[in-house]
Amino acid sequence: MTTRACAACLRHSALIGFLGGRLAAVLGGRDHRLGGVLGLSEEELIAAVAGARADEARAFLIEFDPGAARRVLDRLGQGTACRHTGSYPRSLLALADAPPVLYFTGEEDALAQLLAAPVATLVGTRTPSRYALDVAHELGRALAVAGVTVVSGLALGVDAAVHRGALAGGGHPLAVLAGGVDVPYPKTNRALYDRVVQGGAVVSELPPGQAPLRWSFPARNRIMAGLGSLTVVVEATESSGTLITAEFAAQLGRDVGAVPGHVTSRRAAGSNRLLREGAAVIRSAEDALDELFGVGTEERFGRGAGGFTPSPDLSTGDPGRRRPMSRDAEPALDPLERRVLDLVEGGDTVDAIARDAGLSPGRARATLGRLELMGLVARQGFAGYARTLGGTSAVSPMLEGPSCPPARP
Repeated sequence: MTTRACAACLRHSALIGFLGGRLAAVLGGRDHRLGGVLGLSEEELIAAVAGARADEARAFLIEFDPGAARRVLDRLGQGTACRHTGSYPRSLLALADAPPVLYFTGEEDALAQLLAAPVATLVGTRTPSRYALDVAHELGRALAVAGVTVVSGLALGVDAAVHRGALAGGGHPLAVLAGGVDVPYPKTNRALYDRVVQGGAVVSELPPGQAPLRWSFPARNRIMAGLGSLTVVVEATESSGTLITAEFAAQLGRDVGAVPGHVTSRRAAGSNRLLREGAAVIRSAEDALDELFGVGTEERFGRGAGGFTPSPDLSTGDPGRRRPMSRDAEPALDPLERRVLDLVEGGDTVDAIARDAGLSPGRARATLGRLELMGLVARQGFAGYARTLGGTSAVSPMLEGPSCPPARP
């Protein structure tokens, strides 16, 4: 196993691990403060959270030995990627507080292959209904069969069902942990953790041996949202931490969907609210594939040996993103598509467009899906759409990592 993260990023990551307890005291489980703290420089982080341990933290940085850290990682069989390496997931660079280092199990090439496929993040409550467990398992299985990389958090309940479904479908699930990648949590999922390590990959932003803390769960959620082009909430109460993942995804401009739950069920109150606010309705893997690739995925692309594969000209290298077409190559539109396109302004919802076009929401969504597939509109938040400008999508383009910072003497 070769560790590729640079010395500066390894040191920054080690500092976050060193200050984990202080971060717990400062952040608690408040996700809205994550970006303001985890995105700080080393000295800013020490000043913000170290308190009486500030001198100890500075001494830790001075004494940190990146060579020794790499030897430990190699012995544990863990790989690393930092923001300055080509192996770092480019989808995470959209995060203002992107992890300085991503630790992972398995080989770098295997992780790269997982992230080269379309990526869907499936999450939900730790105490789901039987219905939600069945749906989570089937979504994980069917998406894996279709060649989609399925991401979840290896928690009890929905997460575990998603991973089991992906494995049952012959897929290679990706689990994001709130502690180090060598610290399975919860311990009751150890057998499932072993299967995911063998069949897929486990990733984390925390160094090896780090136990999960209260703040690291919402921090983990932002990584899951960052990895996925689509985040689906299978079932969630109004107070579920699962909704944090959906919020992060919406802030990143990624697609958000939810599985409809019983209208009188408190277990589904949070996920049903997402639907009311405009999240895509996910009743099956076909609905999820429509969100990833555009309406009519099966009819447009067919099912090959490896599942659904979009045409090469639709691939950007950023899983699930469609390549916008240039104005010069704008495709011919039928009258309905032209009418809907002419009505799209910045951030318009499906309901607003449907009302102005005199269409049902379902027909408007299908038309917008075709326009999105052509690269003429792009998603904004849960249900907003905007026209692409000058042949460039309103979705943030892929970002390149900055150059590696100089190592300390």
